[in-house]
Amino acid sequence: MACDPLFVTADLGPLPTPFATTATLERGPSATGPWTFLQEVDLLAEVGATYDTTPPPGETVWYRWTTSTGGTLVQGPFVIPDITEVCLRDPLRPWANLTMGFCSNAESLIAQACTPGGVEYVWAGWGEKVRRADAGLFDRFDAETPADVYGRRKNLDTSIRFLTKTLAAKTAVYELFTWGGPIQIVAPAEYGWEQYFVQPGDLVESYLADRIDQRWPHRLWSAPATVVDTAAVGPIQGTACANWCAVEAAFPTFADMTAAGGTWLDILEGETQC
Repeated sequence: MACDPLFVTADLGPLPTPFATTATLERGPSATGPWTFLQEVDLLAEVGATYDTTPPPGETVWYRWTTSTGGTLVQGPFVIPDITEVCLRDPLRPWANLTMGFCSNAESLIAQACTPGGVEYVWAGWGEKVRRADAGLFDRFDAETPADVYGRRKNLDTSIRFLTKTLAAKTAVYELFTWGGPIQIVAPAEYGWEQYFVQPGDLVESYLADRIDQRWPHRLWSAPATVVDTAAVGPIQGTACANWCAVEAAFPTFADMTAAGGTWLDILEGETQC
């Protein structure tokens, strides 16, 4: 799915500067950049394997590996599939990502909740988008106009709304938002929404059946959100199928994994479980 992370790997052994133990991974819109830092990757036998957790949908990208000993490898082009859903991404915890579908219209959202057999997560849109001013007006003595001190107007303040239809989906929303940090929201091109990172505020959970029967599992969610800089980089926790907790649950010992035909690369790619 286009909302999922993109697996990126490279054999850096043939570079003229051997015995590298780490490499810097960057992403760019062409083979010559400009390059955006993604993460530092530990190498195993001079092979790098990791995930790009925020690949830009519908775009063509290149990756540049720069080893700790100075070798450089450029890979590409990679064509990232476009999306037809709204993705809520945690760049450091991709296993917590949520993919939101749609209802056909507002009436089906409220009256039918996309019908019981519809999508589990339903995107209900953004609220008003406000760009805060950064200015101060100061009265001046014996002057008809104030002094105007100003700077660059701020980026967006808005709010997000979505619906969940099961208790399992309710738990998944908790897993994504409980971390507390910024998330990336990616939407189809027709929304005109850039691939912003936002810092959510208070997350409000409302019962869709507030005055009927609260055993009905549907929930309406809303939160204010402010556009922030790209989320801080750090170690990635792994995808739902490629993290150490999942591997340990499936294979208590290394011998169990190898007996099943698994390798370290399979773990990084998520193929041992998925």
